[in-house]
Amino acid sequence: MKQFKVLLLTAFVTLAAFATVIYSSCKKDPCSGVTCQNGGACNGGSCTCLSGYSGSRCENSTITFTNDSYTTVNITVNGSSATIAAGNSLSFTGGAGSTANVTATTAAYSSTGVQIGDLVSWSFSDNFPTGGDLLTDPLDVPNTYFYLYLINTLPSYINSVALNSQVTDYVAVPNDGYTYGVGYYFTQSGYANLYVTTTGGGSYNYYPIYVPGGYNSSVTFNAK
Repeated sequence: MKQFKVLLLTAFVTLAAFATVIYSSCKKDPCSGVTCQNGGACNGGSCTCLSGYSGSRCENSTITFTNDSYTTVNITVNGSSATIAAGNSLSFTGGAGSTANVTATTAAYSSTGVQIGDLVSWSFSDNFPTGGDLLTDPLDVPNTYFYLYLINTLPSYINSVALNSQVTDYVAVPNDGYTYGVGYYFTQSGYANLYVTTTGGGSYNYYPIYVPGGYNSSVTFNAK
Protein backbone atom coordinates (compact mmCIF):
# COMPACT_ATOMS: atom_id res chain seq x y z
CA MET A 1 0.00 0.00 0.00
CA LYS A 2 2.83 2.34 0.92
CA GLN A 3 4.57 1.60 -2.37
CA PHE A 4 1.37 2.38 -4.22
CA LYS A 5 1.15 5.83 -2.54
CA VAL A 6 4.75 6.59 -3.52
CA LEU A 7 4.02 5.64 -7.13
CA LEU A 8 0.88 7.76 -7.13
CA LEU A 9 2.74 10.79 -5.75
CA THR A 10 5.49 10.35 -8.31
CA ALA A 11 2.96 10.22 -11.13
CA PHE A 12 1.24 13.34 -9.84
CA VAL A 13 4.50 15.29 -9.65
CA THR A 14 5.46 14.14 -13.14
CA LEU A 15 2.07 15.14 -14.51
CA ALA A 16 2.26 18.55 -12.86
CA ALA A 17 5.73 19.17 -14.27
CA PHE A 18 4.59 18.10 -17.71
CA ALA A 19 1.58 20.42 -17.52
CA THR A 20 3.85 23.29 -16.52
CA VAL A 21 6.08 22.68 -19.52
CA ILE A 22 3.09 22.54 -21.85
CA TYR A 23 1.66 25.78 -20.39
CA SER A 24 4.98 27.58 -20.61
CA SER A 25 5.50 26.52 -24.20
CA CYS A 26 2.02 27.74 -25.14
CA LYS A 27 2.33 31.12 -23.39
CA LYS A 28 3.03 33.89 -25.97
CA ASP A 29 6.03 36.20 -25.56
CA PRO A 30 4.52 39.75 -25.35
CA CYS A 31 7.49 41.14 -27.30
CA SER A 32 7.09 38.65 -30.13
CA GLY A 33 6.57 40.62 -33.33
CA VAL A 34 7.26 43.98 -31.63
CA THR A 35 10.06 45.85 -33.39
CA CYS A 36 11.33 48.93 -31.59
CA GLN A 37 13.13 51.40 -33.84
CA ASN A 38 16.06 53.75 -33.28
CA GLY A 39 17.62 51.90 -30.38
CA GLY A 40 14.39 51.33 -28.44
CA ALA A 41 13.86 48.12 -26.43
CA CYS A 42 10.71 46.05 -25.92
CA ASN A 43 9.57 45.55 -22.34
CA GLY A 44 6.34 43.66 -21.67
CA GLY A 45 5.10 44.28 -25.18
CA SER A 46 5.79 48.03 -25.19
CA CYS A 47 8.79 49.93 -26.53
CA THR A 48 11.00 51.90 -24.18
CA CYS A 49 12.55 54.67 -26.28
CA LEU A 50 15.87 56.43 -25.99
CA SER A 51 15.90 60.09 -24.94
CA GLY A 52 14.62 62.30 -27.75
CA TYR A 53 12.52 59.53 -29.32
CA SER A 54 8.82 58.75 -28.99
CA GLY A 55 5.93 56.83 -30.51
CA SER A 56 4.66 53.29 -30.01
CA ARG A 57 7.68 51.95 -31.91
CA CYS A 58 10.09 54.85 -31.19
CA GLU A 59 9.50 55.99 -34.75
CA ASN A 60 9.59 59.73 -33.94
CA SER A 61 12.58 61.88 -33.05
CA THR A 62 13.25 65.52 -32.20
CA ILE A 63 15.33 68.45 -33.41
CA THR A 64 16.19 71.02 -30.75
CA PHE A 65 16.59 74.62 -31.92
CA THR A 66 18.62 77.03 -29.79
CA ASN A 67 18.02 80.78 -30.05
CA ASP A 68 21.44 82.43 -29.95
CA SER A 69 20.07 85.86 -30.88
CA TYR A 70 19.22 88.75 -28.55
CA THR A 71 15.49 88.78 -29.33
CA THR A 72 12.61 86.34 -29.42
CA VAL A 73 12.64 84.20 -32.57
CA ASN A 74 9.47 83.18 -34.42
CA ILE A 75 10.03 79.71 -35.90
CA THR A 76 8.02 77.41 -38.17
CA VAL A 77 8.92 73.76 -38.72
CA ASN A 78 6.86 71.81 -41.27
CA GLY A 79 3.97 74.24 -40.81
CA SER A 80 4.02 74.18 -36.99
CA SER A 81 4.85 77.58 -35.47
CA ALA A 82 6.19 78.64 -32.08
CA THR A 83 8.36 81.29 -30.42
CA ILE A 84 11.72 80.82 -28.70
CA ALA A 85 12.86 83.41 -26.17
CA ALA A 86 16.40 84.75 -26.44
CA GLY A 87 18.88 82.25 -25.03
CA ASN A 88 16.31 79.46 -24.84
CA SER A 89 15.71 76.31 -26.87
CA LEU A 90 12.70 74.39 -28.19
CA SER A 91 12.26 70.91 -29.66
CA PHE A 92 10.07 69.84 -32.58
CA THR A 93 9.02 66.24 -33.22
CA GLY A 94 8.78 64.41 -36.55
CA GLY A 95 9.23 61.00 -38.10
CA ALA A 96 12.82 59.83 -37.70
CA GLY A 97 14.62 60.34 -41.00
CA SER A 98 11.97 62.67 -42.42
CA THR A 99 12.69 66.22 -43.60
CA ALA A 100 12.25 69.26 -41.37
CA ASN A 101 11.63 72.46 -43.36
CA VAL A 102 12.56 75.40 -41.16
CA THR A 103 11.90 79.14 -41.41
CA ALA A 104 12.55 81.60 -38.60
CA THR A 105 12.89 85.35 -37.99
CA THR A 106 13.94 87.54 -35.12
CA ALA A 107 11.16 89.54 -33.50
CA ALA A 108 11.78 93.20 -34.36
CA TYR A 109 10.80 94.63 -31.00
CA SER A 110 13.13 96.48 -28.68
CA SER A 111 13.11 96.11 -24.90
CA THR A 112 11.02 99.32 -24.77
CA GLY A 113 8.26 97.63 -26.79
CA VAL A 114 8.88 99.51 -30.04
CA GLN A 115 9.11 97.68 -33.35
CA ILE A 116 12.52 98.53 -34.75
CA GLY A 117 15.61 97.30 -36.52
CA ASP A 118 16.19 94.73 -39.22
CA LEU A 119 14.73 91.25 -39.33
CA VAL A 120 17.26 88.44 -39.27
CA SER A 121 15.86 85.36 -40.98
CA TRP A 122 16.76 81.70 -41.46
CA SER A 123 15.51 79.21 -44.03
CA PHE A 124 16.91 75.69 -44.27
CA SER A 125 16.09 71.99 -44.22
CA ASP A 126 17.36 69.23 -41.96
CA ASN A 127 16.46 65.62 -41.24
CA PHE A 128 15.02 64.32 -38.00
CA PRO A 129 17.72 62.06 -36.49
CA THR A 130 17.73 58.28 -36.58
CA GLY A 131 19.51 55.45 -34.79
CA GLY A 132 19.39 57.03 -31.35
CA ASP A 133 21.34 60.16 -32.34
CA LEU A 134 20.32 63.58 -31.01
CA LEU A 135 20.28 66.76 -33.11
CA THR A 136 20.54 70.42 -32.10
CA ASP A 137 20.36 73.25 -34.64
CA PRO A 138 21.66 76.62 -33.42
CA LEU A 139 19.99 79.75 -34.75
CA ASP A 140 23.11 81.92 -35.03
CA VAL A 141 23.00 85.51 -36.29
CA PRO A 142 25.55 85.96 -39.11
CA ASN A 143 28.39 88.47 -38.95
CA THR A 144 26.55 90.87 -41.28
CA TYR A 145 24.30 91.93 -38.38
CA PHE A 146 24.85 93.22 -34.88
CA TYR A 147 22.46 93.97 -32.05
CA LEU A 148 22.47 97.53 -30.71
CA TYR A 149 22.11 98.32 -27.01
CA LEU A 150 21.79 101.98 -25.99
CA ILE A 151 22.54 103.71 -22.71
CA ASN A 152 20.98 107.18 -22.77
CA THR A 153 22.62 109.83 -20.58
CA LEU A 154 21.51 112.74 -22.77
CA PRO A 155 19.20 115.48 -21.39
CA SER A 156 16.02 113.82 -22.77
CA TYR A 157 14.57 110.66 -24.30
CA ILE A 158 16.08 109.31 -27.52
CA ASN A 159 13.23 109.15 -30.01
CA SER A 160 14.99 108.06 -33.23
CA VAL A 161 17.99 106.00 -34.26
CA ALA A 162 19.66 105.60 -37.66
CA LEU A 163 22.76 103.65 -38.63
CA ASN A 164 24.80 104.79 -41.63
CA SER A 165 22.33 105.48 -44.45
CA GLN A 166 19.66 103.05 -43.25
CA VAL A 167 16.07 104.06 -42.55
CA THR A 168 15.45 105.99 -39.34
CA ASP A 169 13.81 103.93 -36.60
CA TYR A 170 11.60 105.61 -34.03
CA VAL A 171 12.21 104.50 -30.48
CA ALA A 172 11.62 105.55 -26.89
CA VAL A 173 14.83 105.14 -24.90
CA PRO A 174 14.63 106.84 -21.48
CA ASN A 175 17.51 109.02 -20.29
CA ASP A 176 17.91 107.05 -17.06
CA GLY A 177 21.36 105.53 -17.59
CA TYR A 178 20.02 101.98 -17.99
CA THR A 179 20.83 99.68 -20.91
CA TYR A 180 18.06 99.14 -23.46
CA GLY A 181 18.01 96.72 -26.37
CA VAL A 182 17.15 98.51 -29.61
CA GLY A 183 17.37 96.03 -32.46
CA TYR A 184 19.46 94.37 -35.15
CA TYR A 185 21.25 96.39 -37.80
CA PHE A 186 22.84 95.29 -41.04
CA THR A 187 26.49 96.25 -41.36
CA GLN A 188 29.89 94.79 -42.00
CA SER A 189 32.38 94.60 -39.15
CA GLY A 190 34.44 97.73 -38.64
CA TYR A 191 33.11 101.20 -37.97
CA ALA A 192 29.63 102.65 -38.42
CA ASN A 193 27.96 106.03 -38.18
CA LEU A 194 25.17 106.29 -35.59
CA TYR A 195 22.63 109.14 -35.55
CA VAL A 196 20.13 109.79 -32.76
CA THR A 197 17.60 112.49 -32.02
CA THR A 198 15.90 113.32 -28.72
CA THR A 199 12.53 114.57 -27.58
CA GLY A 200 14.30 117.76 -26.47
CA GLY A 201 15.13 118.56 -30.08
CA GLY A 202 18.78 117.51 -29.95
CA SER A 203 20.42 115.77 -32.90
CA TYR A 204 23.61 113.81 -32.33
CA ASN A 205 26.02 112.19 -34.75
CA TYR A 206 28.29 109.55 -33.23
CA TYR A 207 31.12 108.52 -35.49
CA PRO A 208 32.68 106.10 -35.44
CA ILE A 209 31.24 103.31 -33.33
CA TYR A 210 33.12 100.05 -33.53
CA VAL A 211 31.25 96.93 -34.70
CA PRO A 212 33.23 93.81 -33.76
CA GLY A 213 31.75 91.43 -36.32
CA GLY A 214 31.48 87.69 -35.80
CA TYR A 215 28.44 85.59 -35.13
CA ASN A 216 25.89 86.80 -32.54
CA SER A 217 27.67 90.12 -32.02
CA SER A 218 26.33 93.13 -30.16
CA VAL A 219 27.38 96.70 -29.40
CA THR A 220 26.52 98.64 -26.25
CA PHE A 221 26.79 102.39 -26.85
CA ASN A 222 26.51 105.17 -24.30
CA ALA A 223 24.86 108.20 -25.91
CA LYS A 224 26.02 111.25 -23.97
